[in-house]
Amino acid sequence: MTSSDACTAIRVAVLGGWVPSQLADVLALQRAEEPETTATLVECAGSTPAGEVSRGGFDFALSTADVDWPGWVCEPLWHDTLAVAVAKRSHLLVHRDVPCHELQKQPLICAQSTADEPWQALVHLLIGDAPHEQVVSTFDMTMTLVAAGYGIAIAPAARLAGYQCRGIAVRPLAGAPPIVMAYLLHTCEALTEPQERFARRVRSVT
Repeated sequence: MTSSDACTAIRVAVLGGWVPSQLADVLALQRAEEPETTATLVECAGSTPAGEVSRGGFDFALSTADVDWPGWVCEPLWHDTLAVAVAKRSHLLVHRDVPCHELQKQPLICAQSTADEPWQALVHLLIGDAPHEQVVSTFDMTMTLVAAGYGIAIAPAARLAGYQCRGIAVRPLAGAPPIVMAYLLHTCEALTEPQERFARRVRSVT
């Protein structure tokens, strides 16, 4: 390692209101393998204009959407599958993988905060227009209503995993193709050696 690599810091912007669980593994790996290069997180609201965000003075960004910033590369990073969240006493739990036609009979609860994420379009493509779709403001509110038995929710399995201790059960959605759960963004310019090593660590985590 050269002296210019020492005492450096890598700033990672997290776009939107959800942090993929893999990021903790990346940061732990960075601390273990290269403690002299610190990685710090920068929170950015999903509503922040793209031009403002891309000038934010960070080295990398994680996004749940495929964003197009001039001078930046957006690469698919972590993949997932769609799953169904239901109340723990739901009759849908008889299915190991819930068929799409069964979901068309259920009230679907959606969060406005995730409306622009790419997997939402796939949900509607797979199950069509739900007969009684309810839109609430946040994903937490969605999960609260699901746990209370007011309907179901469909989202990436990793997004739902943390709610299983809060009164919901999760089942895979039958026939759902893999989706991109998170994207890694970095500038088109050549990365420094510490940045290159950090990028390799990010890509190594699944």
